This record gives sequence, C-alpha cells and structure tokens, in this order.
Amino acid sequence: MNYWRFPLLLASLLLLAGGIKSLLDYWQYDELAPDVAQLMLHQVTADEVRQNIREAIVADNPSDARMYLNLAQTFGYPISPVEFQADLARLESPLNTARRTVNDFTTGFVAGDAASGAGVAGAIASDFTVVGDVRDLWEQYQIHAKGGTINPLIVTLAGVGVGLTAATVASVGATTPVKGGVSTTKLAARSGRLTPNFQQLLLKQSSDVFNYKAFLLATRTERSMDGVGKAAVKAYNPQAMRALQGTAERVNNIRKASSTADALHVLKYVDNADDLVRLEKLSLKYGTETKGILKFLGKSAIGTVRVLRKSVELLVSGLLTLISFISSVLSLAGFRRPLSS
Repeated sequence: MNYWRFPLLLASLLLLAGGIKSLLDYWQYDELAPDVAQLMLHQVTADEVRQNIREAIVADNPSDARMYLNLAQTFGYPISPVEFQADLARLESPLNTARRTVNDFTTGFVAGDAASGAGVAGAIASDFTVVGDVRDLWEQYQIHAKGGTINPLIVTLAGVGVGLTAATVASVGATTPVKGGVSTTKLAARSGRLTPNFQQLLLKQSSDVFNYKAFLLATRTERSMDGVGKAAVKAYNPQAMRALQGTAERVNNIRKASSTADALHVLKYVDNADDLVRLEKLSLKYGTETKGILKFLGKSAIGTVRVLRKSVELLVSGLLTLISFISSVLSLAGFRRPLSS
C-alpha cells in the first residue's frame, strides 16, 4: 500500500480549505458614494432642467429657478441665464420680493406653515422665541384633551425645543446648532415630509429626552399655554440628548449648507441614520443645488455603490482555490483507486 497517498490527500484538503477561506475573506465590498456628476449627465437632459426652471418661474419661485440655473452651470448643461433674465427680473423686483417675504414670514411665524425661505424663517424664528414650540404643544394638548390622536413626534420635538431654548439662553447660544436641527426636523414632521422609518428613529432617540406621556398627564388640568410650557420644561431631560444631538447637528449642517426650506424638501429622502450621513455629505458638497439633484436623481443620489475591496487578490485567490480543488479531487481519486497487485 502506498502510504504517501493519505498525506497528499490531507494536504490537498487543507489547501482547499485555506483557499476557500481566503476567497471568502477577499469577497468583501466597500460601500462607495455614487458619482453624482455622471448620474446627472447620463440620466437628466438639458430639456428637463430647462422645464424645471420654467415651472419655478410660473410658481413665483425665483429662488428655485436660480437654483436650477446654477445646477445647469455646475454640470455643464447648455442653458443660458439670459434666456430667463426678463422673467427673473420681474419676479425679483423689490415690490414682488417684499410681498412674498412679508406674507410668507408672517404665515410661518404665526401658524408654523412654511413653503418658501421666508416662511421657514418665520417658523424657525418663532421656535427660537419658544412661541412655535409652545404653540405646537398647545395644539397637540388640545387634541389629546378632546380624545383625539396626537402626533407623538411633534409633541416630543416641541418639548425638546422648549428645553433647548432655555438651554440656548443659559449657554449664550452654545446649543443653537442643535436647536436649529430640532426645529427644522419638527417643521418637516409638521408638513408631513419625514418617512415613517425616520420618524421612528427620531422617536427612539428622543423618547428619553422628553417623556411626552408624562407631559400629557401633567397637563391634564392645565388651561393656559404658559402652564403647558412649564410642564414641558419639567418633562425635559438634557442628560439623554446624545443620540438626538448627533442627528440634530447633521440636520442643521444640511440646513446651513443649503437653506432651511431646502432641508425640509431633502429630508424626505432619509430613512435611517446612514441616509442622513450621506445627505449631509451631499449637501456640504453641492450646497443649494442639493434639492435639485435629489429631485432629478431621487434617493440614488444618497445611495451607495458596492465595489469589490480587493478584486485582484480575489481573482488570484479564486485561481489558487480552483487548483487546490482539482488537486484534492485527483488525490481523492488516487486514494480510492485499488492498488494493483
């Protein structure tokens, strides 16, 4: 009997096992950000960009029209600003600008409803003076008192906002970025622009910061907005802000890189924390054009592309594994073949 066959078979099997392990080790991907410039040029035509400029002008929205013109310049679309110069001059006249600003700011400050930049500014300004947060708490409290269904996220974010406003005053503005992010997120929630998944994430992060159930219980005998505001301060726990603070700061960075009005639009593409991180990076790179990019490309603009981490090593490992497999088969065949007498 040839005793060398068994060691050879064992060695071949060990080499095969090592090759398979090496192959699996190299079968790893990196999640890379997509090439937005290439996506734009391959998926969006100049006519589509031009059409969006026209629609913005018809909608009395010179800000969006300018944004699409800038986007055309960034990605090299053959669209000249001269083509829309007369329309933009009319929309941006002092009288029309003042009319839009006053109307939208007032609506945003008083009612918290905002579509334009001025309207958003009004809503955010009311939040920084506590008016907006207490107003939202009062509205939700009234719904609860009548047996209706409240919006837990709005109650929670408004309660956090009341606490942050007090902290901002006490810290001479140190918590302003967090407050700006919370207010922007709450405004997006009020206008129905947050995905269910992102709402759940925000509730999870903020539930320990503001106990909205305890707040509603404490306000069951309140009859004034002032009393509601005081109850909110008592239900606020700043020690639990860590997770929500990170999210709020990212939202605030998105707001600062583009605008608050644009942030409300782009947050609707966020489902989870990773989406928010990628949206922040996109906003920091493209600024005010982020809204237009997402309108054209959708969530693919903040998606990822899977790329093999070590493609050359994978090919070499695959080849060695194949050789080991063939060697193992041959060794096994030789081991099982009866010896000739």
